[in-house]
Amino acid sequence: MAARHRFVLLVTGLIAIGPAAELYRGAGPPRRLAVVAALLALATVSLLVAAAVNWAFPALADPGVGTLVGYLVALPIGVAVLAWFLTRANDA
Repeated sequence: MAARHRFVLLVTGLIAIGPAAELYRGAGPPRRLAVVAALLALATVSLLVAAAVNWAFPALADPGVGTLVGYLVALPIGVAVLAWFLTRANDA
């Protein structure tokens, strides 16, 4: 993976982890469940999209484009899962 891609993954990861860590630190079990579910969704979607991109475009597998695309697609999904679980926790 190119250094540029690693930098983008690192920066976007740090941006995503900061708010999640704040929610996790001062929260009860429902919020902790929301953070864990969001991180699991982020990891799962990222890996699935990266695998699909690497399968569809094998020439792009070496520079790590699949991983980058997977992570960028997974970020909004992880945020949506976090928001859904948090609204469920607030309603209860």
